[in-house]
Amino acid sequence: MVLAVANRGFDISDEGLYVLLADPLQENQAGIFNYDLFFKLLFRATGYSFSLVELRILRLLSYLLGAWALAAFWKNIRSEVKLSAEMFALCFLGLLFGYGFLPPTLSYNSLAVVLLCFWLYHVSFPQADLGRMLFIGVILGLLVYVKISLALVFYPLTLFILWKKTRPASLFALFLPLLLLELLCQAVVGESASSRLALGIPQTGLRPGYQVGVMLKVIAVGVLWTLLPAGAFALLGYLRRTRQVYFYLLLLPVIVGAIWICKLTSIAEEWTHVVLIGGAGLLGFCFAYYPRLPVKFNPWAVLLFLFPYLLHFGSNVYWLRIAVHYGVFWMLGLYFCFGHLRKEVLVLASVFAVVLVFNGLWWHPFGQDEALWKEKVAWVRPGGGQVYLDPVLVKILKGMDGDKTGERAGELLAIYRMPGLAWLSGKRLPNTPGIWDREQLDFFIRHQPEQVVYNQQQALPAEWVFGHRHVLGTYQQDSLIKLWK
Repeated sequence: MVLAVANRGFDISDEGLYVLLADPLQENQAGIFNYDLFFKLLFRATGYSFSLVELRILRLLSYLLGAWALAAFWKNIRSEVKLSAEMFALCFLGLLFGYGFLPPTLSYNSLAVVLLCFWLYHVSFPQADLGRMLFIGVILGLLVYVKISLALVFYPLTLFILWKKTRPASLFALFLPLLLLELLCQAVVGESASSRLALGIPQTGLRPGYQVGVMLKVIAVGVLWTLLPAGAFALLGYLRRTRQVYFYLLLLPVIVGAIWICKLTSIAEEWTHVVLIGGAGLLGFCFAYYPRLPVKFNPWAVLLFLFPYLLHFGSNVYWLRIAVHYGVFWMLGLYFCFGHLRKEVLVLASVFAVVLVFNGLWWHPFGQDEALWKEKVAWVRPGGGQVYLDPVLVKILKGMDGDKTGERAGELLAIYRMPGLAWLSGKRLPNTPGIWDREQLDFFIRHQPEQVVYNQQQALPAEWVFGHRHVLGTYQQDSLIKLWK
């Protein structure tokens, strides 16, 4: 079901950003997400760049690796002799939840989740020798390039966890891989994460919704909407365990309340938040219904339950939308504390994985107007690659064909939130792989371009004057126009 969409559908917003970050010729000045430098290193060494289909397959393969790492983490914390095939299957199913929201292409979100699967595996060893410290340092160094906000969380957390597992002097080994990555990228590409972040972090801080207080507030809202159903169902679990008649009196009101919370917290077409609210309720019920846990409740279980909140730091996206990517950690925590329910957990994981993948990839694909089983038209991207797109999107792309000016070869300014239009037309954006708002436009584009594809979500600079205008069509409720001098 996942591989079948490898060449079907395309989201011109987020997925456009993902594929441009993987384009070794795309500029990324003042970048916040800097893993594109690894694609540039590979291109310098081999001349190879990845297609859309390959990037989607890479994401699926990365989930298999992440599932292996989580199964190995489980082996460590349970002191088991060998990896459990059942645990590997559970972890892989949980990671597939990530297809329920956002496009299926390799991204900084999916990479961060997989990296932290390996982080859990390595920090869970009882002792940390120098080799182990270097492995963990590699993971943290990669995290700096993939999602700097998470590196700011997990470097201190790593020091806290490893402080008693190794000699204090060995902790410096955590920073050596990052230093080597910086030197390598600077020497080969002429850029590094630190050189970009020095400009990127201040610029991002000026954008609406990216202040630290706002991002912490987003996490706090997620905590609130999960604690409420968890508390309500914990009350039901206690009443059920103590066989009180109030259980039957409160059952319907609590269920109605949970449905009301789901309705109240729905801000978009996706319904993945229902899985998270339901999962919080299930955890609350289990902890109250089974007061004596089958295993000792230890810090690893606490960390697993906190992971969905920790991984959200640095994002201004509504927690209840994106946290489905982190659902695997709650499932592991549930499995860890209530191992006698493993069959039930596996059944739930299987059902929700199928439903989320089907809904997120086929029925309501992110950023697309039509389900993927509906009519699609083949679009051959200039420069290579074929993808089947909505007919209306193909019509828009054909309307963009042909430069009407002497614009810099290979570049097209497509704003706002639609870098995929440039990529599908075989071009790149000037200076940055994506412009989401006016603040970014003013920062990255200092002079009026010869032409622009524009969706009218926000105003253009007042001094920009174009002599020609062509209406391309409507896509994702946006009216797209092409302007040129």
